[in-house]
Amino acid sequence: MGSTKCEVVAMLGILSVFLSSCFFGFSNAYWKKAIANHPFLPIIFIRGLYSCTFFFICCLLDKFYGVFQPWLGISPHLTFEHVCLSIALCLFSGLGLFCFVKSIKESTVSLVIPLSSLNIFGLLTAVFVLGENWEPRYYGALFFVLLGIFLIYQRELRFNSSREFLHSLVGGLLASFFWGVSYTLFKYPIGWLGVLRFTFLLEFCVTSMVGVLMWIQGVRWAIIPQKPVRILAFCLIMGSVLLHVAYQFASMTQIVFAGKFQLIISLMVGQILYREKLGVFQWFGISLLITSIYLISYM
Repeated sequence: MGSTKCEVVAMLGILSVFLSSCFFGFSNAYWKKAIANHPFLPIIFIRGLYSCTFFFICCLLDKFYGVFQPWLGISPHLTFEHVCLSIALCLFSGLGLFCFVKSIKESTVSLVIPLSSLNIFGLLTAVFVLGENWEPRYYGALFFVLLGIFLIYQRELRFNSSREFLHSLVGGLLASFFWGVSYTLFKYPIGWLGVLRFTFLLEFCVTSMVGVLMWIQGVRWAIIPQKPVRILAFCLIMGSVLLHVAYQFASMTQIVFAGKFQLIISLMVGQILYREKLGVFQWFGISLLITSIYLISYM
């Protein structure tokens, strides 16, 4: 009976990751349309204002009326040290966004995106920091992920110089490092602050960091259509909540592998929105990613 209950809980966690990946995957593909004729940083900042406002209201409702406690649990007692460590981890995660955007701007995206999608650092952190067991089937799943991502992007791996390749390599690895380590360690602040408080804190820290970058770079405000920003904000809100809920039910290793569904959704949405054709190698790569998710989730 206990074993069955654990399996159900794990499946709820993986289902939350899948649903989160749907929102984040759509958002990743939609970014191309949202920033087609507008600056990148102001859109991130405004999107963050929407999400911060939403989560702040949710925190107030939960604090005074207990609206979300039946679903997200009662937030444990937190200390000043917990808050400081959580803020540091949020800012550490924000560095991943900065490295990713900077790399996309200064070099080709064909290596930055697949490297940032690997999340090898997240797996290493889950095993060596959180102490999660590395099962034999994970080797097969990791092989399928590496081969699948290579096949998806193999026709785009073209570089004009070794310097361009190096910039793309460093940018992709740094983004993967900051995101992989921070998202794995988010398990701690979620346990300290609860899902709602931490999600608000994360969005507030990242939005504030983007605001500071805009001020440093002297980015000017422009009239930006609100519909695309609201769509991005909605995807961010739903994706964040579902992902952070998953931290309570699934292991980080399962979350890392199941999160590859996000890349599949992005490719599918890109095919619909921008009529981007997927070749035979890309479809085969997608099938390998799905196989890796199956190995982790159902075996």
